[in-house]
Amino acid sequence: MNRMIKKIACAVMAFTLIAGVFTGCKTNKNSKSAQTVAMPSFTSVKDQSGNLAVQGTVGDMEYTLLTDEQMGCYNKDRGYYFDQLEQLDSPLFIVISAGTQTRTGGDLTITDFGMQGSTLVIIVEETKATGDKFKGLECPSAALELKGAPADIQVQIVSTEGEEFEQIKFA
Repeated sequence: MNRMIKKIACAVMAFTLIAGVFTGCKTNKNSKSAQTVAMPSFTSVKDQSGNLAVQGTVGDMEYTLLTDEQMGCYNKDRGYYFDQLEQLDSPLFIVISAGTQTRTGGDLTITDFGMQGSTLVIIVEETKATGDKFKGLECPSAALELKGAPADIQVQIVSTEGEEFEQIKFA
């Protein structure tokens, strides 16, 4: 009797795995469908030539743009999260993640940001992985370091395609 139950359980698991491969099924407990929003208007930090400086000020805060090599990404899901040391006056880091990718060619870049009232609006350009070779697991990301950010800062992150990034809350 136990052998029969094991065979049935193995067959069900194999079918589920095969069906997922053929249908492109991908489970992610935090995945949500991306919302498309109108591109927000905001006061950009770009200079008159349209260049985005690596360091400067936005509102009353000092900023530094960081790459994924400088900051890293500690989350596999697409979205953004806040990171901050537990020291007085430590900077706030906003880490934006494109999510885990296994193919080559994915990238995420902050192209513009600025203030819309009391909300920090960040525009990112997201390049989807299009390579056909398995490269391993990577997480294209970008980060913004803010000094002097209020504890209750409001943030809106939108891709150049109009998709809004969700805030990732860690349990």
